[in-house]
Amino acid sequence: MEQKNPGTRLAALLEARAIEADEWRLREYSLGSDVFAPQSETPPICVLKGGLVKLYYLVAEGDQWTKSYIIDAGVFGPTSASAQFTQFGASALENCTIGHISLIWLSQQLQRDEQLAGALGEFQNWLFERKRKREEDLLCLSAEDRYLNFLNSEPELAHRLEQREIASFLRVTPVALSRIRKRLKQDRKIPA
Repeated sequence: MEQKNPGTRLAALLEARAIEADEWRLREYSLGSDVFAPQSETPPICVLKGGLVKLYYLVAEGDQWTKSYIIDAGVFGPTSASAQFTQFGASALENCTIGHISLIWLSQQLQRDEQLAGALGEFQNWLFERKRKREEDLLCLSAEDRYLNFLNSEPELAHRLEQREIASFLRVTPVALSRIRKRLKQDRKIPA
């Protein structure tokens, strides 16, 4: 079973510290809207309070490569205060409530707040392991096995995503995913 996401702990700490310092800005995003686009100049650190967000890259052919999803609570945004822009974008797949925090403020806060720095370190380690596992699955598993792993490790996400989103995340076409699902139902590996 996958380790619980330490991003929820980090999100709660960030919100509390930012509210205390009057650095918290809450925004609503409607279904389908961009939180920020790829190549955006220093977007804020985002704390998801509710909803579903997709992080994605634009590949050379103009297609989207899904980086990850954040569901109901978590943290996302630029990874470096020195970066001029982010390579990836974020879009709302449901109506979302998101707190914004300045990256400059966060950088300063991390230098003096050991609890916050520790929570960030734990979150970064979790992200690294999650990214390693996704890469390994994409390279080493069949599309069918990737789908079964996804259903087992992310049941709530599987329930809330459209099939085309799941197909994109698994790096198969929607038609291929439909065939995989049909075969798995016939073999009674998933409910009909």
